[in-house]
Amino acid sequence: MNRLKWLARGVLAAAICCIPSLATAHGGGTPQIADLPAGPYRLFAWTSPDPWRAESAAHITVAVTRVDDQGQTFPVTGAAVRVELAAADGSAQRVELAATPVSAVATGFYEADHPLPAAGLWEVSVQVEGEAGKGAVSFAVHAEPAAAVNWPLWIGAAVALLALAGILGTRRPSRAAKVAGVRPAPH
Repeated sequence: MNRLKWLARGVLAAAICCIPSLATAHGGGTPQIADLPAGPYRLFAWTSPDPWRAESAAHITVAVTRVDDQGQTFPVTGAAVRVELAAADGSAQRVELAATPVSAVATGFYEADHPLPAAGLWEVSVQVEGEAGKGAVSFAVHAEPAAAVNWPLWIGAAVALLALAGILGTRRPSRAAKVAGVRPAPH
């Protein structure tokens, strides 16, 4: 049974490595802005995955902070954070999103996700409104064309996993176990 747990952990780790969006979802990513003033606030922003791809979800994490009269920085909760994505190619492609707070543990962090309709340069605008006032910053992110699915790789991995599961599922007890009269545990 211990081998089966290790196998399951290995398969999970391989899945996370093979699917980058699982490893980077919900926070983190490529820093786009760091401690940039936006009205009374200081903003930080990260994007993932890297690179963004057309027809795939673009993830934006924003941290909203303020500096008090003593120079101490603190996270801002309860702010309304909006993210706007606009294609820089002159087309009218535009996406507006309301960023949601990450959790009570990561106060001051907000995130938004949306599939990108096209490749190219995207202007990202972040607007914050809270008790202290309003502020906005912007930055640009380049999106690559949609990635083609590598079907032979995925089919090969699935066949290998099924074969491994079949091998482990049909194993017979060892000769020493038979001699000792030990019966295998039922599955």
